[in-house]
Amino acid sequence: MKVTLDTVSYSNPSDRKILISCLSGWFTNPRELQFTEPRMTYPFDFRKWCSQSYNEDNIQSYVVKKDKWIIAYLSVKVIYENRKAHFFHLFVDQKYRQKGLAKMLLDHAIRFVEKSELNYITLHVATKNVRARSIYEQFGFIEIGQTSRGSIKMKKDLG
Repeated sequence: MKVTLDTVSYSNPSDRKILISCLSGWFTNPRELQFTEPRMTYPFDFRKWCSQSYNEDNIQSYVVKKDKWIIAYLSVKVIYENRKAHFFHLFVDQKYRQKGLAKMLLDHAIRFVEKSELNYITLHVATKNVRARSIYEQFGFIEIGQTSRGSIKMKKDLG
């Protein structure tokens, strides 16, 4: 399968159009939405998604595309004052799971963070999302606690 890895921006009108279409299609199932963003209520609302997570300039969103269509997605928020990055909204289209796309995105994002000379990366994962936790552990993330909503907090130290 031939795919490309790209960066997208919520402020770019053509990226935004594709993002609306992809995300709206992915999150027709409340379970998928809750695994990806527990703060979102069903049905999926793109404006709420943006207002909750994408109002800052220090966020990079990476996508894997097949035939110009987004099939996997990951966002990275860099918090320079804390010398950390936070990964969120990792999602792979159901038709393309178990093909290494999440690992491709994580590898790319970790390399980006390492170049930024930050000290560590954090992320949150739903307790029931065993597959995601396993992938994060393969990349060196360790469990460090729970969020107020019951998700697992994970951390990867760099350097």
